[in-house]
Amino acid sequence: MRGNSGQSRNVKVVLDVDDPAEAGRFYEEVLGWERAGTNREEGGGELLRMPGGELALLLQRPDGAKGDKVETLGTTAAANSGPAPNRPAPGDRVYVLVPDGADMLDAVKCRAEAAGAPVRDETEPFCWRTLTVTTPEGYRLAFWKELEAAPGDIAAAYASGPERLEAALAGLDESALDWALAAGKWSIRQQVLHLVDLELASVHKLKYIAGSTEPDRVYTGNRFTQDEWAEAMRYADRPVVVEMALFRLLREHVLLLYRHIPGIMERSVRVGGGRHESAIRLMKSMAGHANTHIRRILEIRELFGR
Repeated sequence: MRGNSGQSRNVKVVLDVDDPAEAGRFYEEVLGWERAGTNREEGGGELLRMPGGELALLLQRPDGAKGDKVETLGTTAAANSGPAPNRPAPGDRVYVLVPDGADMLDAVKCRAEAAGAPVRDETEPFCWRTLTVTTPEGYRLAFWKELEAAPGDIAAAYASGPERLEAALAGLDESALDWALAAGKWSIRQQVLHLVDLELASVHKLKYIAGSTEPDRVYTGNRFTQDEWAEAMRYADRPVVVEMALFRLLREHVLLLYRHIPGIMERSVRVGGGRHESAIRLMKSMAGHANTHIRRILEIRELFGR
């Protein structure tokens, strides 16, 4: 690898492609990424990063996983920077955080549409915008940008979640809860159970933030894989009635804290990477996450004519 041995440890995602140089042109010309190094002699790897962002992406030939020097980048990352790089498969969604202050989504959307790439542009009001571009190899790169919003708007979006979920499920019997957009995709039932489980995990963090007046206090959470949770906790065949009631109670509890403890939502803790996370920002994330899955449920209902 030429000129980037120190940077290689910052690789976050590795994508298998048949022709790294050709794939790299798509990332440069359509997505607006910058090349940060090549390794054409040792297996055909291309390193890229977003302008203003950290070095993140390695394109390599599929046989790079068999031990050539390109693959050692992943090993280096694991040894020096924590978790090993993500290795998604074609069809998987890869989230790309747009750097603060960057205004690139409209330009990426325009170039992607001109290139004939499938594009999906979704905005969750008061929360975020996600622009998903499907690459020629089938990877779905989801450019995610947080939106600014007033605390009152965030609280209102958060408070509307239970009513929106109940409306999305109204009139569905048990068999309808097993509908999905396609084979292998999560059903309505699985969407609901995942939504509530993540709400529970997030409320734990939010209560930790709310109960601390020390902004530099560190919160350490345990990572989990949502698909493993879905399988281990039998999302595919569990009822949802209790979880829906729990979802409403959790949100009512948090809103009581918001209304009765002055300044609670400005409190924060340090999380992974040393950054601060405030209660109001976590509330925004929770509101947007739930609404995203509610929107998926409505899409499934539309597909089945209900």
